Amino acid sequence: MPTGIFTNPLSITSQFPFCGLPLRLDSYAGCAFRCSYCFARYRGGNSYGDKVRPADPQRLARMMDKAGEKSRVDQSGLLVQFLRRRVPIHLGGMSDPFQPAETLHRVTESMLKILARHHYPTVISTKGSLVASPRYLSLLKAIGTVVVQFSFSSSEDAIARIVEPASAAPTSLLRAMETLANNGVPVTCRWQPFIPGLSESPSAFVPRLSAVGCRHVALEHLKIPVERQHPLWERLTTSLGRNLRAEYGELGARRDGREFVLPHATKLPTVLQVASAVRKHGMTFGAADNEFQYLSDTACCCSGVDQFAGFENWFKHQIAYAVRKCIGKRITYDSIAREWAPAGSIDWFLNSRSRLSRQTGRKGSVRDHIQARWNDPARSGSPASFYGVRSNSTTTANGLLIYQWDRELVPSSI
Repeated sequence: MPTGIFTNPLSITSQFPFCGLPLRLDSYAGCAFRCSYCFARYRGGNSYGDKVRPADPQRLARMMDKAGEKSRVDQSGLLVQFLRRRVPIHLGGMSDPFQPAETLHRVTESMLKILARHHYPTVISTKGSLVASPRYLSLLKAIGTVVVQFSFSSSEDAIARIVEPASAAPTSLLRAMETLANNGVPVTCRWQPFIPGLSESPSAFVPRLSAVGCRHVALEHLKIPVERQHPLWERLTTSLGRNLRAEYGELGARRDGREFVLPHATKLPTVLQVASAVRKHGMTFGAADNEFQYLSDTACCCSGVDQFAGFENWFKHQIAYAVRKCIGKRITYDSIAREWAPAGSIDWFLNSRSRLSRQTGRKGSVRDHIQARWNDPARSGSPASFYGVRSNSTTTANGLLIYQWDRELVPSSI
């Protein structure tokens, strides 16, 4: 284990233009679970190969304390503004907080203690069963406003061993979910990735989640990395004996950023099938494939956290919420214009290629970036990237594009 410290554990995800949970907290940089499909492992600040670096939890403590100083008038820091607003924190956005390193460093434990002191609304993403141990269960109860989202590639151990051999077996995760649910901690599921031809049927998967007290199920299809030398990806394709890249190509997969994704029409039947099964078993459904977010049963993107008390201040000044608010009518930026957004530049949290200053010569705020994406229909995350939405080439008085629904494409169920 390297001795270097991960110094920026609290950040803002680059998906803030269309995400209701943009405030990201990671207790480690790097992840020992080595999931074959992981989008983060070989990219950006999380690309440490087999290394895992613990974060400094005092960075979080100082930021939380600063946000709590009511007498301060300085609003220049975006993180402080988000914290003062009590926008929920997503713990585990890039690396798992309950990976094996936690038994040695206990950084996640330290962070949970800090969050508990502030009773701060927190969403935890994990595929580790350690979260249900007595030490952590007591901290979750102390936080109060907390939701634990368990990630599954499958509910069957044999399939999961192929896709994520180093993480906890699904049977172990199901037991952990049941333990938390029985102790009053809301638990949800993210079924990711759904792999055509490998993942079990919704009729097999969904009842197993319902039986252990799961409240919400989100679904996302497999994305294929553009990197052809991705070592974990090569291991997956070898284990399956399938050329998934070629299969996706035959199905008409398109490039979206640094992944290849299946066409909308190919994914939609599975999305609707899983949604139906989830609702039948008394849970809410979340569409985690971005273009289908508006098919979710709850308003906060795919997460479902807004159905739980204490999560009311999820981030609403974003494009996915505008699309959802405008189902069945013209989609305009005005639908979210009055929703809260922080002031000041967000450039520090973005890579140099994403900063508006490259085009405009000035730093961009959250609003600036969202408006720029809004007016670029070809860009991922714009309203036009959502299934069944297109620009009608007209603008509002403030020069922002108006979008409309293609009723021939939109599912009749919405």
